[in-house]
Amino acid sequence: LLPTSSRPPRASAKMMPRVLVLLVAALCVANCLMQVAPMKAPMRSTPVSRAVAPTMMVEETEMAQATLATVNAIGMAVASNAGDFGGYTIPIIGLGLIGATIALLAGPVDE
Repeated sequence: LLPTSSRPPRASAKMMPRVLVLLVAALCVANCLMQVAPMKAPMRSTPVSRAVAPTMMVEETEMAQATLATVNAIGMAVASNAGDFGGYTIPIIGLGLIGATIALLAGPVDE
């Protein structure tokens, strides 16, 4: 064994300050995230009253009936049965968009 004065410094002695700095930083972060006292809502002197649900009145007008008929017609035009093409419109648009994105980003293919 070499005497202690002639030994070369160990790698762990060089890393000790870094380890201590990281330990202190971790403790500071943990201290910042720790809740010191439980948070309590301030006491209210008056009790909170609950609101009453609003009453809604729908009038049967020609405009309301026309709007309802239009919405029903659109619903039937989009997809009335599982075999209709209207139900596949959104998936086809999505697949086309994905295919266009891949074609745009792929670049030229070298053979």
